[in-house]
Amino acid sequence: MTTLISQRIALHGLPCKQAQDLSGNITLSADVVVVGSGAGGAVVAYELAAAGRKVVILEAGPYVPSEKFREDLAFGFEQLYQDQGGQVNNSGDLNVLQGACVGGSTVVNGTVCFRTPDFILADWQRDHGLTNLTPEALAPYFEKAERNLTIHDNAEHEINANSRTVIRGCEKLGVSWKPLKRNVKDCGLTGFCLSGCPTDRKQSMLVTYLPWALSHGAELYADTRVTKVLAEGGEARGVLAEVIDPKTRQKKADLRVDAKVVVMAAGAVQTPLVLADSGLCNGSGQLGRNFACHPSTGVLAKFPHEVRMWQGALLGVHIDEWLHPDKGGFLLEVGGAGPAEISMFADPGLGDEYDRFMKDA
Repeated sequence: MTTLISQRIALHGLPCKQAQDLSGNITLSADVVVVGSGAGGAVVAYELAAAGRKVVILEAGPYVPSEKFREDLAFGFEQLYQDQGGQVNNSGDLNVLQGACVGGSTVVNGTVCFRTPDFILADWQRDHGLTNLTPEALAPYFEKAERNLTIHDNAEHEINANSRTVIRGCEKLGVSWKPLKRNVKDCGLTGFCLSGCPTDRKQSMLVTYLPWALSHGAELYADTRVTKVLAEGGEARGVLAEVIDPKTRQKKADLRVDAKVVVMAAGAVQTPLVLADSGLCNGSGQLGRNFACHPSTGVLAKFPHEVRMWQGALLGVHIDEWLHPDKGGFLLEVGGAGPAEISMFADPGLGDEYDRFMKDA
């Protein structure tokens, strides 16, 4: 069935309602309304729809089919990212890249898939009382997701010259490294994961859990930003949303979904904002606090021989020598990007200095 669904989507696209299809005041009813179509929302939507529940999925971002993806990060930022890739904290020193499209961040990420480390689960059990989240209890769920999304260790042919350079350094120093696990099927090794995968090799929600959920009767609305969670007697009863034309930024419709269950899966940044606007979930004063992310920085090196870091898998191996908090608590991933993309994150200088940088790249 999965193959047939994929073929139908390749020909006709996802059966998704968009701003161009909607107007006026719309009221829907469902067993479950899922806010967000990324890794969290799509999986929940599929599992509930497959169990026979009536599910409505609301996505604030646009529906951009894979055939429209270009191996061009500027296009990706403009069409697929929150704030066109410019989402930052108040001080402007932390850029939070987040997908804003049907499929969410899974459409634009680098495909790396780690299981939650055992020491993190231990922290959650100790600090937050989540005693049921043990490695043994979660193993079947990890295994199911890994099967469904073709998550595997990078094979020999998927590890490019950039990663091999780092591997040689690790082996000389006696430092532990491992292949990264990625959710890719028959990777084309073009290295442009951050712009969306035009050949559907990346097993994002756009080509996996979302079409599977729709095949079980779930409904998907794009361009639909939830503005408020409706609650009564301390229980969520549905949501209010606005349908916004992605080209004109004008409102096309007001949409209401009455549902027995509301699943907030709009990410760690957007979900607290919606709940705050709804006047919900802040009895503890913790709403929006304790945000955690993985800030990263890049290290570039110049070699006497040619290393085309943009050819092959975007991310090949990782160095886990210092991953445990007792050893430092940081991870090194070996990744690459094209010369133009590198210049966005590095400091290549101006004029002649920039020209030399690009020639060296």
